[in-house]
Amino acid sequence: MFTSQPPLKTWTLPAILLLLTLFGAAAPPASAAGPRTVPLLIGDQLDEQGKPRPLNGARLQLIDALQRELNVVFEVHMYPWVRAERYALDGAGLIFGLPKTDERLRTLRYSEPASHRKLWLVTRSDATFKFNTLDDLRGKTLGIVRGYSYGEEFDRARAMQLFRTDEDISSRGTRLTRLMLKRVDAVLLFQPSAQTPREIETDLAAFMAPRLRAIGAAANAGFSVLPKPLDTDTSQYFAIARAKDDGIIDRINAALPRIQQRPPN
Repeated sequence: MFTSQPPLKTWTLPAILLLLTLFGAAAPPASAAGPRTVPLLIGDQLDEQGKPRPLNGARLQLIDALQRELNVVFEVHMYPWVRAERYALDGAGLIFGLPKTDERLRTLRYSEPASHRKLWLVTRSDATFKFNTLDDLRGKTLGIVRGYSYGEEFDRARAMQLFRTDEDISSRGTRLTRLMLKRVDAVLLFQPSAQTPREIETDLAAFMAPRLRAIGAAANAGFSVLPKPLDTDTSQYFAIARAKDDGIIDRINAALPRIQQRPPN
């Protein structure tokens, strides 16, 4: 895993070939080197105990398909978003899922959209409210992932204290439990673009059923997904420090249309 210490020296293929030549060994053919390893930084997903959860199926399928298209092996490193972003800005590798901002665009080069989601507001079923614009969130307390940006307009409204945020670890179980305990008025959740609010409610009810039994009488309501998602850029991109882009973003951009045209497994 990456740390704040300088990375250990990595021997490049030309350096290895030079050493083999110096010691009289025959150099292997270039194809013997195999796929190149590329560090890939992703924001972590945790359970209620703060332990990492594995990547979900959609992300795994995308990463696996891209590995095959690019003939690389992604070495996945999962960190809290603040740390993952810092490592990406320092040039430690590709990062996936970091939203665009004007500041990040000055330092990072982004790919074309690799996947699409929608950002929904989830409330208790007995405490819904009308939502059309961010102004409708005035005075509310929202459960969000610590260190994550939900778009520049949302970040500006938060800085102006239009609403309050309850920032927690990247565990939807923890945040939804806090919603049931009335610690927040709504929780922000990303879901696949094709899902409807009713389908999301069904999924959340099944996911939270064992957790709701544990909190007893506090869970005397269900989950409601407000009909309108937040109007923000919810595409997911790959990005890399501009000084470290050796052409991999162009290769990703060329591969994405081929991957996206394939039917889902």
